[in-house]
Amino acid sequence: MDILSRLCIEAHISPYKACERVGLNRSAVAKWKKGAIPSGATLNKIAEYFGVSVDYLLGNEQKEKPAHNVQVRDENDNIVVLDDETRNLIDSLRKKPEMKMLFSVSKGATKEDIIKAVKIIEALKDKGEEGDR
Repeated sequence: MDILSRLCIEAHISPYKACERVGLNRSAVAKWKKGAIPSGATLNKIAEYFGVSVDYLLGNEQKEKPAHNVQVRDENDNIVVLDDETRNLIDSLRKKPEMKMLFSVSKGATKEDIIKAVKIIEALKDKGEEGDR
C-alpha cells in the first residue's frame, strides 16, 4: 500500500480515484489498507496505469519500469493503452501532413472503401518501385 500511496502522491491523485480510473471498486483500497493483496489482474491494471512493473508494486523491484505505452481514455473514460505500433501511427499523423490528410478524408469511408484505397496506394508504390529499377 505504501508504494501505491507514493505513486498516487506523485501523480496528484487519490488511491480511490486511481482505482476508479482503472475500473476497480473503491472498496479495494480499504481492503489493501487492511493487508489484503490484490489479484494478479488487479495488480496488472494498476501497474499499467502508473507505468510500473507488478514487481515494483509488490516491492520486489527497486526501479520503476519505463512507460513504453501511452494511456488515453475512450468515450466512456476507460483507459486505453496504446502499443508501440499505434504510437508510431499517431506520430506519423503528427509529423506528416499528407498522412493527416489521408486519415481525414477516410473518416466516413467504409471498410470496403479503405481496402480499395490501400490497393490503389500499394499499386502506386509498386509502380514507383518499378521506375526506380
